[in-house]
Amino acid sequence: MPPIQAITFDMGDTLVDLGEGRGDYEARVIVRAGRVYDALAARGVRLPPRDHFCREVAHHSEARYQAALVELRGIAIYDVLSWLLPRMGIPADDGLVRVAGEAFYQHGGVEGPPLRAGARDVLQALRDHGYRLGVISNTLQPGAIAQAGLARRGLLDFFHTCIYSSEVQAAKPHPAIFRVALEALGVRPECAWHVGDRLIADVQGAQSVGMKAVLIEVAHRSEDARADIVPDARIRELPELLDALAFKVRT
Repeated sequence: MPPIQAITFDMGDTLVDLGEGRGDYEARVIVRAGRVYDALAARGVRLPPRDHFCREVAHHSEARYQAALVELRGIAIYDVLSWLLPRMGIPADDGLVRVAGEAFYQHGGVEGPPLRAGARDVLQALRDHGYRLGVISNTLQPGAIAQAGLARRGLLDFFHTCIYSSEVQAAKPHPAIFRVALEALGVRPECAWHVGDRLIADVQGAQSVGMKAVLIEVAHRSEDARADIVPDARIRELPELLDALAFKVRT
């Protein structure tokens, strides 16, 4: 087996405990929609009733994102708002769309979702071992906003590259997003591993370009078994990754 030179990570529910499907994620989307409403109202934009506006933004941001994922396309929150705002009778010039998109993801001093247990220590150990580390994430977040989030969490410096579907216009499991990351890391696929929580997006996607793939379990939801998709390793929490990699190197 070729030596492992690089390891890439998914973000949501892999490094970060996103809570999608548990209620945490959905509640945060409603809060984000409220921030969009407040930002537009502060600019004097005439808006529909707040509850209706927030429901529409929360629903369509997720629906448009999921529809793009089915087509393996990357889109950003700006794309969603450019489509949605005119349908609510709100001007969608570039300035307002940018204000709204930034408000959707603004930090505002509010604590975001927590890191998964051991995330920072595992990244530190892997970097100390000499691995090149990267992020490959499907997200609505524009790259600059996603990078700022990693910096705020003290994670950004661990990574040699961060590849976001919103920036490269391709979404996992499309091979293109993995190839962009491999090129940025300067490694061959057979020398790289990817860690993620989705069988299709992460495991199948990484293996399709010749990478190895680790499936990390999510306590509040399970991935349906697929006989045609077999992870190269499976872990319950991030600290187990160190042992899994050592085992694979020995074998």
